Amino acid sequence: MKIDLKRTPEDFSQKLNLKESAEVLGLKVEDVTFEDPIQVELSVTKSQDQLICRGKVKASAKMECSRCLVKYDQKLSSDLDFVVDLTGNSAEGRSESEGYFLVDPASTFFEIDQLVREAIILCLPLKPLCSEDCKGLCPICGTDLNKSQCGCVEEKTDPRWDQLKGLLKRKL
Repeated sequence: MKIDLKRTPEDFSQKLNLKESAEVLGLKVEDVTFEDPIQVELSVTKSQDQLICRGKVKASAKMECSRCLVKYDQKLSSDLDFVVDLTGNSAEGRSESEGYFLVDPASTFFEIDQLVREAIILCLPLKPLCSEDCKGLCPICGTDLNKSQCGCVEEKTDPRWDQLKGLLKRKL
């Protein structure tokens, strides 16, 4: 995904709608698949020698629930805000980590693939859940507790006493 730097005259604003597949963007996340293209809606405003870019990144990801192991679709959305400085002069106290990018004045485009990848990865849930009230799997027989109940009886013990049980087994 690229922003055309020569296409934006002074004090000009434009809206960009970009779509690209996850493979082309180099977006590979373990246990996550992106079947639909990644969408970027970006508003680009030129002010003197800077492009102020604000927008949203949207994607649909197929994930596996961490409780019940069911595959489900998750809508992802993240804000994208950054500034592209077209002068090529370093600005004191500003860095790429703050969303400030220096570009050579002779450049014709600015690539945003890395920014889009980061935005998607940062909005992925650490523990994907198909629903907030997912009951998960039975730890004994593996039955999906969202679909049916099992007859397993889980013996509840305090884990601090487990070491003492081992001592009793050795003496007998």
